[in-house]
Amino acid sequence: MKKDDRKFDILYSIIRDYIKTAEPVGSRTIEKKYNIGISSATIRNEMADLEEMGYLLQPHTSSGRIPSDKAYRLYVDRFMKRVDVDNYIRDDVRSLYNRYFGELEEIMNKTAQILTKLTNLTSLVSTPNITGLNIRDLRLIHIEDERVLLVVITKQGIVKNGEMRLNGIPTEQMLEHVANFLNLCLTDMQTEFSAATFAASIDALSPWEQKILAQVVEAIKTLFNQEEDIRFISNGVTEIFRYPEFRNDMDKTKRFLEAIHRNDLLSYLFTAMDDEPVRVRIGEENEVEQFSDCSVISATYKLNGRPVGTIGVVGPTRMDYDYCVSVIETLTDELTEHLTESIGGKED
Repeated sequence: MKKDDRKFDILYSIIRDYIKTAEPVGSRTIEKKYNIGISSATIRNEMADLEEMGYLLQPHTSSGRIPSDKAYRLYVDRFMKRVDVDNYIRDDVRSLYNRYFGELEEIMNKTAQILTKLTNLTSLVSTPNITGLNIRDLRLIHIEDERVLLVVITKQGIVKNGEMRLNGIPTEQMLEHVANFLNLCLTDMQTEFSAATFAASIDALSPWEQKILAQVVEAIKTLFNQEEDIRFISNGVTEIFRYPEFRNDMDKTKRFLEAIHRNDLLSYLFTAMDDEPVRVRIGEENEVEQFSDCSVISATYKLNGRPVGTIGVVGPTRMDYDYCVSVIETLTDELTEHLTESIGGKED
């Protein structure tokens, strides 16, 4: 369908009107509210054609029509317009972020709150995926007896830690030797750290220190492969009740509310990080069945140019795509810039 096609003018008008009112749109409404320049009877015939083409649906016995998922997809792919997000919104976002400079958890919470406030939709922000980051430094801290705290710091400034229980009580010197060896591997292995140097460094460790080393390596693997490394912060879950298509259908609402709290479903839904600046999935395009009545708009935020997490909104397919996509693009850019400044730095 071409943009200058009369059918598109009608379809475009129906989509915009339905987004605003949530009421099925009839030919008289299009004739009166939109300057298309054709009669109500002609509009009615074109609407019948659009229904046959799969772009419109007729709910119940209403004389009006509503857009289908196919109609929204056509609109998003070919005719959606970006909206200039006001500078004062950018300034407010930057000011808010700067209050929590370097506080990663609080930044993620504030991002979700901002996104809901700007869109009136349920927002989701995934915590950074640490498995994709590079280790810069690690430390071993003796707690007591066999208990040792492993602290790992990535090049992006993210800190992970976990408690270990060794097969014996280590000395501070043992832990220092093992940590120094591992940090030597991290900093020098990719430059002039030869196989001979590696072997000599291993031999310099005592048999007990070598056993500690093996346990630490396994602990690092576990620390970086934990499923809880990626979790989702949600905000505005009850915003869904703003929309009559959910407020008046409790089964649909129940599916939404159950799914929005399931980390496994959210992880599956948001796992695919592609090269698209913003990804829009409409209705049944969503891989998670519980969101087949929703649209999901998501984008990836980055640290040092590397995608590490996702922000997005979930709501009815009847959402203002122009505005929501523009807001998410803006917020993703601001979040990426802030994280790079506050905890990113430059990789060595």
